[in-house]
Amino acid sequence: MNILDLVSACGDKGLANIIKIAKTVLLIIQICGPILAIIGLVTVLFKLMSNPDNKKLKSAIKNWLIALVMLFFIPIIVNVVMGILDDSFSVTACWNYADEIGSSSDASFLPPSGEGSQSIIDDPSKYEGSEESKSKDKEKDKDKDKDSSAAQAGASISKYIFIGDSRTVGMKNATGSNDIWSAKESVGLSWMESTGVAQIESYVGSGSAVIILMGVNDLYKSDSYVSYINSKASEWTGKGAKVYFVSVLPTDGSYNSLNSEITSFNSKMKSNLKSVKYIDTNSYLKETGFTTVDGLHYDNATYQKIYNHIKSNL
Repeated sequence: MNILDLVSACGDKGLANIIKIAKTVLLIIQICGPILAIIGLVTVLFKLMSNPDNKKLKSAIKNWLIALVMLFFIPIIVNVVMGILDDSFSVTACWNYADEIGSSSDASFLPPSGEGSQSIIDDPSKYEGSEESKSKDKEKDKDKDKDSSAAQAGASISKYIFIGDSRTVGMKNATGSNDIWSAKESVGLSWMESTGVAQIESYVGSGSAVIILMGVNDLYKSDSYVSYINSKASEWTGKGAKVYFVSVLPTDGSYNSLNSEITSFNSKMKSNLKSVKYIDTNSYLKETGFTTVDGLHYDNATYQKIYNHIKSNL
């Protein structure tokens, strides 16, 4: 489950976590509660067989039957009530949306043009913004000059490999670059370990730059990120590649509360990564300005700006 999407539905991270725990507890009660009630009921029935005149045991049977029904139906009733209530209530919307989080199955790997390149998302406009953002696309022409200087800075690099989440998906769509992209929406470290890195391994070698843009979906895993990236960096640099980690980028609007966690995550990465160059794009955006379309993802002009900054720091 992607906590960022759930926070968006709930409006508050604390509420999102409480809802996740509550739904898990109710599920456990619905499954385990009736089993325990049946065990208790059977136990009382055996006792009653040896002492059929015991009124307390007869009363206990009634209580166990009531408990059995309540434990099974209360979670169902709660879910039905939440489904009926208007989603304008934050708790209701959060509750109803929780089970739908993380269902994205958009394509993730985009090799360079000529090698079966495909579309990352079905509707690129949701990351590119509205009509207002289209006017900002004109700024791309101005940024092309910056690209040429960035290319000179990374003259020893012949292959650019990006690994990232939905923000990387958006950057790929905005720039239309002919690099190697392994990116997917609503993913974190587990996807990077199982799929993201595996998709680009064959491209890593002398003259290649592996550029990692991960972390915003699971900021609490900074130690695990450090351990995994250091392990892969040691392997990749041994093949002659250069490895870079791009700081988790800033948020605003409904996601503004994440910035303190992002700062902490970035600090941990910067201090503990080895054989990896840290690119502080977070500070760069805060200093020069940025525009988001939903508080988390950026408009085309900002994505182009991020891309240029990364290339100029390789």
